[in-house]
Amino acid sequence: MAADDAPVLVPGTGYIYVADPGTAPPDLKAGFDPKDTSKWGPTGLTWKSVGNTSLDNGIEMSVDGDDPEVLGSWQNKSLKTTDPGKTYAVTINLEDFTAESYKLYYGTPKGLDAKGFFSIPSSPAAQNRALMIVAVDGGKAVVWHYPKTSIIGTDAVKIDPAALTEMPVKATVVALNQSAPLGTVSPVFDLAVGLLPPAA
Repeated sequence: MAADDAPVLVPGTGYIYVADPGTAPPDLKAGFDPKDTSKWGPTGLTWKSVGNTSLDNGIEMSVDGDDPEVLGSWQNKSLKTTDPGKTYAVTINLEDFTAESYKLYYGTPKGLDAKGFFSIPSSPAAQNRALMIVAVDGGKAVVWHYPKTSIIGTDAVKIDPAALTEMPVKATVVALNQSAPLGTVSPVFDLAVGLLPPAA
């Protein structure tokens, strides 16, 4: 591999999509266009863009949980290492003021009412969505796919006259079912070539 083909990424552009829980990712074949869902085949019809997100704050992928602990006996000080559970989450700062953004931030499945207003619920509830993030560096990309996340507002909305207003939401990754992985992530791949299977 040449030095300029190193599997690194500077995500100058990105796209974030949501869909019903359990929605499969698109086929990342040659010519995959991360900004045009109409070219993704049947699955593309189900994915919806969340629109513009923060350039300054980016996307934060976090992990929470205890560190592994070394347990020992009198005879063996390092007899066993624990495998504590981890919780993964993605923080996204939404900038488009749409019904979908309001649903995710305020925690309700309801949309706009007959007068065109959005009702802020008194008892918010996280909204379940499949989540897909496409980070693009020129002609290269990495795709994260989570079959099920639980999304709700996580911080204050700051209205700054000198900046785009953002609605921060946190998508906590949850298991779709006990046998399914929490998610998948692609290696860095060339958009023109598509995601290739590993060499035998």
